[in-house]
Amino acid sequence: MMAAGSNVWSTVGSGDAFAHWREVVCQAFTKLSPERTGDHPFAGEIRLSEFGPLGSFSQITASPQLVQRRKRDVNERPCDAVFVNIQISGSSVVRQRGMETRLGPGTFVMLDARQPFDMRFDESFKQVCMHLPMTLLEEHDFDPAGAVARSVGRGQVFGAALLDSVGSILAGEDTEGSPDHPVHLLRLSYENGRSDVLADRRLKHIKQFVGQNCADSTMSPGVVAAHFRISVRHLHKLFARAGVSFGQFLLRCRLRKARIAILLHPRRPILEIGLEAGFQSPGHFARSFSREFGMTPSAMRRLC
Repeated sequence: MMAAGSNVWSTVGSGDAFAHWREVVCQAFTKLSPERTGDHPFAGEIRLSEFGPLGSFSQITASPQLVQRRKRDVNERPCDAVFVNIQISGSSVVRQRGMETRLGPGTFVMLDARQPFDMRFDESFKQVCMHLPMTLLEEHDFDPAGAVARSVGRGQVFGAALLDSVGSILAGEDTEGSPDHPVHLLRLSYENGRSDVLADRRLKHIKQFVGQNCADSTMSPGVVAAHFRISVRHLHKLFARAGVSFGQFLLRCRLRKARIAILLHPRRPILEIGLEAGFQSPGHFARSFSREFGMTPSAMRRLC
């Protein structure tokens, strides 16, 4: 259950509202660098309540702004924790580790306070921020590396359960007394995210293998699946994630290989180039080449 007492920070009554807000944000969370994004009057409030011995929840209501945790902020005040930002109203765009995610109401995202990140709010907003120390995540065997800057919402069953759990905590209806329950739901929410990362990495390796061996006329889904020790069905599902079929990707690799040979070796016979690129039929090679590049192999050869 949330502690009965809570800390409240507000810009109400302050002379320079945004200068006060900069101090407020650092007191409530960790070293951050907020910036104004317009000339509009600024207002903000943070209500922080402890949850268990280590975690906390903050309810944030504020005007548009850019909030960054820069490298120098990380060095000046290390914070061995993660923030889980739940969008209640308005929207935000977050970036960390090269990932960018837009949040709308009913979605949440995880940010690792041990590394730089930024959050942009282009309109007035409300958020709930869950502060969780890494020691708590480690107790649940949860590595956040594959989860940062990935949004989850009510469309995901564990995400919906987490949002409802947080709502109960904020309403004082949760009686478990520790953040173990929401942390467990958080880990389950991001299992799909980690699976996505692994799938992306596997697909990248598969594409590299196909690209390097596309000239092999025996290349097929079965051959590739056997090489990576996965089922043919799983192979097709991986390519479907990228919006292209295995056959389309293989054909594209062969056509690009043939195009390079045509442009760099103008005296080599086009038929020979097609066969060496993996095509078994001259007609199929010519038709596919024309569809892909808008001209026949011979027409491209004449440009050399």
